[in-house]
Order: sequence, then structure tokens, then C-alpha cells
Amino acid sequence: MATIAETDIQRAEKLWFSPDVVILRAQTRVFRVFVAILKEKSSVFADMFTFPQPPSSDIETMDGVPVVTLHDDPDAMEVFLKAIFDSEFFMPPPAECKFDDIIGILRLAHKYDVPYLRRRALEHLGPIYPTRLSEFDSHRKLLPRRLQPWGCDNRNSHRISQVIVDPRWLALGENERNAYLRGHSVQMLQVLKICKFLSTSSDEDNCEDSAQCNRLRLRINSAHIDRIFSSQSIPLTYWGNYSWDAMKDRGMCTHCITMSRSLHTAARENLWNELPEMFGLPAWEELEQMRQVALTS
Repeated sequence: MATIAETDIQRAEKLWFSPDVVILRAQTRVFRVFVAILKEKSSVFADMFTFPQPPSSDIETMDGVPVVTLHDDPDAMEVFLKAIFDSEFFMPPPAECKFDDIIGILRLAHKYDVPYLRRRALEHLGPIYPTRLSEFDSHRKLLPRRLQPWGCDNRNSHRISQVIVDPRWLALGENERNAYLRGHSVQMLQVLKICKFLSTSSDEDNCEDSAQCNRLRLRINSAHIDRIFSSQSIPLTYWGNYSWDAMKDRGMCTHCITMSRSLHTAARENLWNELPEMFGLPAWEELEQMRQVALTS
């Protein structure tokens, strides 16, 4: 076999990788990967493999390859490494990805300092966690179910007793759990404000039959007051198009429905504006600025 003389070619230094491999272990799962690629993508791994290594007799090996134990979730580590080594796996939006994959990649991209994967994960989270009510309404209808988050707004449709036994809940820090519990309690009470239109009397000058419309409001309010708290409904999604159609079918006049819709819309907008503070977060404007900084850093 002919050997190419080094004087005849020029190495592309940034694309001249060593063949060294390492086995990364996350709990009982192992991954055999190229060291050079990890060092290129992650400053943390670069530092890890640059530090002087212990004597070979002290290094754990598998099939003659050194093993590095990482204290990370194996599922998250698998998708994280796959995103690094398989360029077609974790494509930018609008490519579809599973929510748990996005979160796993985001956490490890932050931990191991892989900026491009962290930014890409944040781009995927944009539609899932909008900062405007109009975006929330439109994305909630279009978002694939596999992208529905295990986040605050999804958990509000479940009882607290179900939430606190979930392993992902236990993985949260104490401050995050306390903020969630406080915010959840405050947010649930907002359903009463969202449905205040049901206890607002008709405008007799414009209502076609104020007595009938007021009686209908009282009946609906009575029927829904128990359901509001027993179902743990998300305030922002309570009372949708089906409910408005039902009010019309039961005989409420057009003017009263229009007035009720206006009150309902205003109450939802007020709740949306107050939502971050309920969970101990900055206002939406500051959160948007923080997102932009994260996406450009």
C-alpha cells in the first residue's frame, strides 16, 4: 500500500481528529464515543480530557477502552450524545422533537457547555412556553401532544396529590417546588375572576330579555361553581367556544353573550399579565429579554 508523503498535503487542523475513543457511563448505560468530537463541542469535556489522567492501572476500562462515569440520567445522556454525533437527530425548529428529549438536551448542553445545542433546545421551547396570550391560544391548539410539557400549565389540570408523587416533581429543587405550590394555589383561585361574567347582571337597556338572561346566568354559575374546583381546570383555558355555543343554544341573547365574552377576555388578559408574579418570576417583558439574551449567547 502506497504511503502519502506528508510534504505533499496540508492538514485541515480543525478537521483532523484523533481516533481516540472513550466509554461514557450513565448509571447502567454506556456509550462509546470519539474523544476529539466531545472536546470540539464541549469545553467541559475538553477540560476533562486535557487534565492529567491517573495511572492506567487505576482507570476503569471496558473492552480495553477507558470508562468515565457521569452522574446523569441515561435517557438524557443518550439523546444529548446523539444530538452531538448525529447531525440529523436534533434538527432546529420546525423539526418535531419530543419534549423530554428537548429538556434532557437542554440540561446537559448547559451542564457540559455545548452552546449551539442549548440555543437549539431553547428555540424548540419557544412555542411551548409563549410569552404572549395570543401565542398561548394559537400554540395550544396546534402543539403536538408529544410536545405537551410536564410544566406548570399542564400540571394545573391534575390534582396536587398526583403531581407530588411524580419522579420529575421530586427531582425539582425545594425553591422550585415551593414556588410551584404557591403559584398553583393562587392561579386556581383566578378561575372565579375568569368566570365573574356569570354573576354580572344584564344591561336592561340593551338586553332582549334581562330576566331570562339573568336566570340563565345563575343556573350556569350554580352548575359550574363546584366543577371549577373539583376539576382543577386551568383558568386560562376554562370556558371555551363550546360553552359560548351552549349559552346561545339555551337562550341567552346576543348582547349578553357579547358582553360576557368581553368580560371574559379582559379577565384572561389580566390573569396572563399577573401569571409570572404568581410563580415568583419577573414580568413578561423581562422574561422576553432574558430569552433573547439566552438565544444569542
